[in-house]
Amino acid sequence: YVETKDGKRKKVMRRGFKTQSEAKKAEAELIFNASFESSDNPTFAEIAKEYLEWYKQRRKTSSYRKIESVVRIRLLPYLKNKRIQDITKRDVMKLQNELLNKYEINSAKRTHTVLSSILNYAIKMEYLTRNVAREVGNIEARQDKRMEYWTLDEFKKFIKHFDDLMYMAFFMCLFFGGFRKGELLAITWKDVNFDDNTIDINKTVSRNKITSPKNESSNRVIKMPNHTMNLLRQLKLKRKPKLDYFVFGEFYDHIAETTLDRRYDEYIKKSKVKHIRIHDFRHSHASYLINNGYDIQIVSKRLGHSNVSTTLDIYAHLYPNKE
Repeated sequence: YVETKDGKRKKVMRRGFKTQSEAKKAEAELIFNASFESSDNPTFAEIAKEYLEWYKQRRKTSSYRKIESVVRIRLLPYLKNKRIQDITKRDVMKLQNELLNKYEINSAKRTHTVLSSILNYAIKMEYLTRNVAREVGNIEARQDKRMEYWTLDEFKKFIKHFDDLMYMAFFMCLFFGGFRKGELLAITWKDVNFDDNTIDINKTVSRNKITSPKNESSNRVIKMPNHTMNLLRQLKLKRKPKLDYFVFGEFYDHIAETTLDRRYDEYIKKSKVKHIRIHDFRHSHASYLINNGYDIQIVSKRLGHSNVSTTLDIYAHLYPNKE
């Protein structure tokens, strides 16, 4: 039995200790935690909200959005109503298993890191005395380095099933331009230069809002092949748009990402090619350039990487070994 701050006695049972010293340590922590009022044992959702407010005032907006997304999508569904002092090592390990079943290893690892940061915050704010996520440790498995991408033949098999000019132009731009999905959704007709056959990337769509690109090097002008620019010409002639209208959307509204994902899945089923993520079109573009003999610096500039070493880390294995 432990005595709570309001003087009541509460029966608590814990099992599974390997030694008597472990049991004594757990007993001491239970007695300590029981001395808190119930308001000092909030839910994980309440602590996460408090942590995010603290984080938002001290970090870049882009960093905050990433952390907030991890909390909302990957942590709250499992821990939302759990009292912060009641989260156990077993809960953390079960969460890790759930994450590994749904996400890539690196994403699961990042999620664990965010959880540990929230529990560290709870310790600083005197809600907790220990961090069970840190005690469990992060996921030890390694990310499979293999990447998914399409060859030119696979892309041709995919694109020939399109019956919508706008979506056809969108995926042609992805494959032959190496753009991020958000970058392409954000372009307006003002960004398309038919005299030079270029597309100017100077903004992106993030969580349905127009923001600056991922980094300074993401601001770039990309030379495009004639066949892709001809599709854009057809689209412009068909619509007769204003220069500030979105290219891929209607008037001042770009295609919704959920709509884009749904249409993409439909065309995948029609073409019966292997499924890759829309982001993997960047890998496909890089592979296409490398197979056509382009230098790594050109690949890096087209992809908008901040430095060539990033590009090499990802794509060096695609280059033939010159010995």
